[in-house]
Amino acid sequence: MFTTEAVGSGLPLHIAAALLGHLDLDTTRGWTAVFAEDVIRHHQQFITHRRALATDEYRHVTPEEWTEFEKHFLLRRVELGDCFRPYGTPCIHEHACVRCPFLRLDPTQRPRLEQMQHNARACLDEARHRQWLGEVSALQETLRHIDAKLA
Repeated sequence: MFTTEAVGSGLPLHIAAALLGHLDLDTTRGWTAVFAEDVIRHHQQFITHRRALATDEYRHVTPEEWTEFEKHFLLRRVELGDCFRPYGTPCIHEHACVRCPFLRLDPTQRPRLEQMQHNARACLDEARHRQWLGEVSALQETLRHIDAKLA
């Protein structure tokens, strides 16, 4: 209760951790009860504070910006399912979606993923035979991701 009251009254979590002798903030978080209404109240206080500091941050969106925002979500549909990467972030896997943690697999695409697994294994066999070690490593990584998505 001490931790919940202290943090709920505005004591920063890292100071509460020091007072309690915790070396890890996750330990302190475990002793802090967070209630939905507290989260909402703190969020509203934060937004009010931010709006008081930076007015142009909350300007109206231009039609071009809105079109770009909508386009991002239209382009999230990919062969194997949907891409859930955050708006405004680049694709770090260069559209090798099978390796991406943001891919949400469409269950109807499982046969396609199994076909990709079969093809990758055939390529891996050839790469091993020809001793293309870089290719072997890359294909093993791809197969690891395919196996995880199939599981």
